[in-house]
Amino acid sequence: MKKIGYILGHKPNTPYEFHFLVDKESLVQLDDIVVVKSIYNNTEIFHYGIVREIIKYTEASQYAIETELIIDKKIPYINITAAKVFVTRIEPEIYVPPEPSSEVYLVDKNNSDIALYFDKMDNKIPIGFLRNECNAYLNLDFVDGTSGAHVNITGMSGVATKTSFATFLLFSLLQKSPYSNQYRAIVFNVKSFDLLYLNYKNNYRNMKNESSKDLEEKYLRLSLEPKPFNNVKILVPPKKNKFEIDTPDSLVKGSLYYFTLTEIFKKELFKFFFVDESKDFQSLERIISIVEKHVQYLLEKTDKDLENQGVIETSKGYIENLDQLFQYIKDYLEENINKLNESRSTINAFLRRFKKVKEDCNFLINKFQENKTNIVKEIENNQLTVIDVHNLNEKSKLFVVSSILYLIYLKKEEENDTNKYFFVIDELNKYAPVSNDTPIKDVLIDIAERGRSLGIILIGAQQTASQIDHRIVSNCAIRVIGRSDAFELSKSFYTFLPEDLKKRAIILKPGNMIISQPDCPVPIVIHFPYPTWATRKEEVLNEVNIKKALI
Repeated sequence: MKKIGYILGHKPNTPYEFHFLVDKESLVQLDDIVVVKSIYNNTEIFHYGIVREIIKYTEASQYAIETELIIDKKIPYINITAAKVFVTRIEPEIYVPPEPSSEVYLVDKNNSDIALYFDKMDNKIPIGFLRNECNAYLNLDFVDGTSGAHVNITGMSGVATKTSFATFLLFSLLQKSPYSNQYRAIVFNVKSFDLLYLNYKNNYRNMKNESSKDLEEKYLRLSLEPKPFNNVKILVPPKKNKFEIDTPDSLVKGSLYYFTLTEIFKKELFKFFFVDESKDFQSLERIISIVEKHVQYLLEKTDKDLENQGVIETSKGYIENLDQLFQYIKDYLEENINKLNESRSTINAFLRRFKKVKEDCNFLINKFQENKTNIVKEIENNQLTVIDVHNLNEKSKLFVVSSILYLIYLKKEEENDTNKYFFVIDELNKYAPVSNDTPIKDVLIDIAERGRSLGIILIGAQQTASQIDHRIVSNCAIRVIGRSDAFELSKSFYTFLPEDLKKRAIILKPGNMIISQPDCPVPIVIHFPYPTWATRKEEVLNEVNIKKALI
């Protein structure tokens, strides 16, 4: 290990933090990990810590004007560099400050693991690199629900690389966990077609300031194979104008997903059409329940063959899409308004919203056809399922995400399913806002509070974590912060971040994240490598790319 300075004697040092004088020839940076050996009563005590603040000043200079005198060498001076360190670990656990004038060293790999308790993690997965280029880890037990569960990722759109980090986390999880054969990951693709190419090797066309060889060596240092995702299933919705699969090109081998009316009402998914009506949902909840119960009654009277085809039988004919359902429900409510004990204004408010639902979501509803994908079965049979929702309007997008999460939730409650399901959900604040209720919010809260026992893990991402119900974020064992704005960082949610790291979060570059996990007493800054899987069509490495490169 390299000596970089001495503990200062004129600064107050405690068991929690200390200050040291940096040697003139040494380079010390924020996030460097250091160790100090002190001797108390013939006992060696090692203080490990992370550099959190560095200051430079001129000794013996008291006035601003003296700067000119120093430059002209008219008065004696000496430039000083000092650093403040947050203590992360003391071995043995004798809680005393380090001795003044003790030597301070930059740690090596083994001591990095000790300083951040990586050595105490029985099950761990690599998550990137520390400032000193040593591997950084997450405790797997606090990711997959063994001891804790759930990950929350927050940061500004476009520069915080939330989705990139979430996919890298899944990549590490699926490769390095000894229990990965029981893992099922579900990712909702919300931005362009970016995540539909995860099963292709990256050609590194968009990578800057690094060679492909150096990048792949980084993956090997993390004990990860530099390759694309394996065992991937792509689910794609139908086109809006005609009922066929909506894929961008032949590289995406997607399967068509949609819903039938019978499964919507048998699985009680109808309420998820109104997820975005968070402010008005309580006033609509009763009438939504009335509609659900009436249609379920119709289903009981429907011939089983028709039900299996996704068709509902009524006294006025057959219903197989939202247009037909809207007209039937409108007539039913108007004919039975006196029996339902509901005001006309409430019924009209519901019908206005239902009309918008059928206009926005009808293309997702059809009777059963040969090409229909069983969404739950596909998720169960594939290690990673990417569900494309980026081309959907807001109502249909919220319906799809909420419904699929709820279907897996029901499956875990009703069946003896030993798989663990990892849901990557972007824009989590839309499903569980802090102030209003939505149909899916109670499910998300239940998953956050007892997801460990259910076997459902949330990897939620959003720009502003302060806008999510605190019962969800407070149950996330792992918290990740990308580049964020100062106003958001001033909210109470971020009290776990020291003030210096709040300042860092404002200037973090893409690929750098602040990680807080139960094992480490303070959050740490890491950087994770560029993906070896394609994140868009032009990054796909295939035979065509190779031929072009050779020409």
